[in-house]
Amino acid sequence: MNKLMAVLAAGVLFQGCGVFGGGGVYPDTDVVEPKDFELKVATGIEKSDGKLRKGNLEYTGAGDLVQVYRDYTASMRSHGWTGDADDIAGSKATGTLRKDNRTCVMEFTSASGTIKATVKVSPTK
Repeated sequence: MNKLMAVLAAGVLFQGCGVFGGGGVYPDTDVVEPKDFELKVATGIEKSDGKLRKGNLEYTGAGDLVQVYRDYTASMRSHGWTGDADDIAGSKATGTLRKDNRTCVMEFTSASGTIKATVKVSPTK
């Protein structure tokens, strides 16, 4: 019984730690926040049932663009999002993920050592 309680406690403790380099999730949603990035702007936010239904999130942080982007998409996939398309070239990485009836378009750009991450969720058309 004690082992079961320890396992459950550890599960709760690590649930918000983010897998694959992702941070936690945007509050009350299933959209991951880039690890160690700062939320700068959140607009058009519509949430229900623990999901971000619609909205734009903009973050800034530092790191290797390709690694940050790959870690972020891996973390989103661990939360049930599936990959649709990716394009990584130079100082820009873009991608599209899908989950249930939603589409998430991501754009990560790097300039002067700073990465700007834009995550846009909208209903799938």
